[in-house]
Amino acid sequence: MIPFKKRTEKPNSFLQKLLKKGLVIADIGCGRGFYAQYLIKYSSMLYCVDIDKESLKSTGELLEKTEKHYKLLTSTRKIRADSVDVAFLANSFHDIEDKRKAYTEILRILKRNGMVIVIDWKKNGFFGFGPPPQIRMDEADYLKYFKRFKISKRFYPGKYHFGIVLKRKIIRNK
Repeated sequence: MIPFKKRTEKPNSFLQKLLKKGLVIADIGCGRGFYAQYLIKYSSMLYCVDIDKESLKSTGELLEKTEKHYKLLTSTRKIRADSVDVAFLANSFHDIEDKRKAYTEILRILKRNGMVIVIDWKKNGFFGFGPPPQIRMDEADYLKYFKRFKISKRFYPGKYHFGIVLKRKIIRNK
């Protein structure tokens, strides 16, 4: 799968426009570490989170050559509250069974001024690969779960995917 991703998703073309160095990043649903190998360049700490231990092992093998700090986790529970600058969701949120619980956990670990970066398969059109159309999500689907957020930026990760940056809505007391 990773060689296919290298042909269809070009992280170097958009991550440098979205991220700065020294961030605490949680790659949620990191899989085998395709994005982790790029995210590590921007992080002071990278949490690679996936329920699949074999995937985490592959991620660790990719990252072990770096001198950066990273942790491999099967859950976000070990991440301190209000400690993450970026929650990164690439091709993963549509697979999470309890999306409301995942959203609540992202809120817990994310700093108040943190952002959520989403990369996911386009909902319209099935290309013969990727997740089944019935589980794909679009921007509106994400906003149903991320109610306290708004889209602050859109970006182009590749022809089969869409990308959005979510920031918390500012609530003003009157």
